[in-house]
Amino acid sequence: MHLSNHPESPRNRTAKRGLWLACLLVASCPALAGTLRLHGSNTLGETLAPALVEAWFAARGCAGIERQPVAPGHLRLVGSGGCDLTVDLQTHGSGTGIAGLLDNRTDLAMASRPVTADEVRIGHERGLGDLASPVQELVVALDGVAVIVHPDNPLRELRVAQVRQLFDGSMRDWSQVGGRPGPVRVHARDDASGTFDTFRGLVLGRQSLRGDAARYESTRDLAAAVAADAGAIGFVGFAGMGRARALAIADAGVAMLPETFRIAVEDYPLSRRLYFYRAADASPLARDFGEFVLSGAMQPLIERIGFVSQDVRAYADTARIDAPAEYRELVKDAQRLNLNFRFGRGLVDSKAARDVERLAQFVAQPENRERRLLLLGFVDGDEVSPYLAHALSNDRVDYIADRLAAAGLPVLRARGMGGSAPLASDSGDAGRHRNRRVEVWIQ
Repeated sequence: MHLSNHPESPRNRTAKRGLWLACLLVASCPALAGTLRLHGSNTLGETLAPALVEAWFAARGCAGIERQPVAPGHLRLVGSGGCDLTVDLQTHGSGTGIAGLLDNRTDLAMASRPVTADEVRIGHERGLGDLASPVQELVVALDGVAVIVHPDNPLRELRVAQVRQLFDGSMRDWSQVGGRPGPVRVHARDDASGTFDTFRGLVLGRQSLRGDAARYESTRDLAAAVAADAGAIGFVGFAGMGRARALAIADAGVAMLPETFRIAVEDYPLSRRLYFYRAADASPLARDFGEFVLSGAMQPLIERIGFVSQDVRAYADTARIDAPAEYRELVKDAQRLNLNFRFGRGLVDSKAARDVERLAQFVAQPENRERRLLLLGFVDGDEVSPYLAHALSNDRVDYIADRLAAAGLPVLRARGMGGSAPLASDSGDAGRHRNRRVEVWIQ
């Protein structure tokens, strides 16, 4: 895939966003009107989606906005005073949103997990296009699934395997993981939740959730229940921890808290992406709202709500202690950028395709114009033989370097690191995806 020729290439997206900005400044753009159906993830829909809709209404000329509760998990937002826009917002879980998109019952599906291979296949069969393409899979924000406990719980960290054992019931007392003796009471999202799907994929695997777990449709209700029970453990999105406390989680490397930078680079073991999905022939309202949400202007709002934005920033990061000496030497005088290019079904995944544009905007800032990029590539340990690992990791950094050079971005050095410093020990799809990466540093 050549990014410069892709329908959503940086050049084409810049042109579209330029038109969008022009529409805000002149009165000649056609007025938007009608009802947008926005269904799916409670994680996205409980707080963030209403805030984004209200910002969109204001940008499209609505002087007033009315929230009309319809039923639990169902809200209608109506614009007034200079606009004729309505959003039907239903937040009953990622699975309901994707099913609604496939059945033409929603215009945009909110999801806190990626579409499955079966959902992509059904989308093709029903003429919706390729739901996993960068044009139809929109990464709205980044998030981490936080494993939460009561604030007075003395435990500070767990390995993924220990979290699995607590939630599948093979461990039922806190003393078994080094905590204060007492029964473990498990709280979990319901089966329609994308958060539960993510947790099942990243933690439970083939194991089942213990049968006596308390289940919740609402993130807020789950966090409140854990914060009120000294023996409780649960999981929620990073933005929904409330008064509960997050544990540091370790997988292949050191334990990490669900902190902004670690989620942004997706090093935190339970990092995830939050998505909007749309059909190839999405309505004008769905297209306009999707592009509005992805605009740089919305990133501060995403952060205020408590999620992690995709604005590119430089951080003073230190190399992991398990990283090879060559790696530590290369990055010792560099700052790490809060994005990784990751590789999915094709050469890069849908987020990576858009990150080229974000990186170009970052490098174009006056304070960054004389700085140079350093790319370090990695493979998953099960992907190829150790003999070929360095060759494949070099191919990955060369591919990204070529794409960045085509966008006018100076790359000082690109070096493959083979299968060293893995982030995930899991050999499943999610683990392989986290390990197949190109890190971006700046000198």
